[in-house]
Amino acid sequence: MDWAQVLAIVLPVMFAIIIGIFYNNRRIDDLRSDMNLRFSDVNQRFTELHQTMGQNFTNLNQQIREMRTMLMEFLKKEVGL
Repeated sequence: MDWAQVLAIVLPVMFAIIIGIFYNNRRIDDLRSDMNLRFSDVNQRFTELHQTMGQNFTNLNQQIREMRTMLMEFLKKEVGL
């Protein structure tokens, strides 16, 4: 087997490998952009959940303060202060 035959076999294989690497790299970039989009959606959902929970806790604290105030007024009336 001379060098021309070796090159005739090796060069197409090398080109196929190089094309495969570039194609695979492009697919990885597509996957990366898709994953970034999904993670940004999840981060937005967590932000909305955090805001909602903060509002709920604020409302709960306000209701507890109102109940405490009403209980204190009731106890003051019962004791006669």
